[in-house]
Amino acid sequence: MKETLGHLYVKRRRDTGSTRTLEFRAVRFVRKYLDAHTANLERAVRLEEKAERLEKSGIPSESARNRAERARGEVVSGLTALRISFVEASGGREGARAFDRAVELLCPAFAPRRLSDVRTR
Repeated sequence: MKETLGHLYVKRRRDTGSTRTLEFRAVRFVRKYLDAHTANLERAVRLEEKAERLEKSGIPSESARNRAERARGEVVSGLTALRISFVEASGGREGARAFDRAVELLCPAFAPRRLSDVRTR
């Protein structure tokens, strides 16, 4: 029985190692994309901050909000395409989870919105 349990433990450790390797690959993948598209990311953040600043000061600007949403949409669509290619290369649900964790870690402003986040907005 001890031998069987030992075998299960070793198998479990291998799975954890492969998950970590997948997460490291996802972080490298996302970081490379972010480095290549820094200007787009900064523009989206800057426009979002400007739209929020105008709204807080009592001067809501529909055009500022539209520009911010368009810039954010460009970044999100790029990350979505990257996610699809990463998941295809790495395989399945674990690849998607690893990619999403990498995005949350490296650029939380563009992380996939969860249902609870959508309700609060």
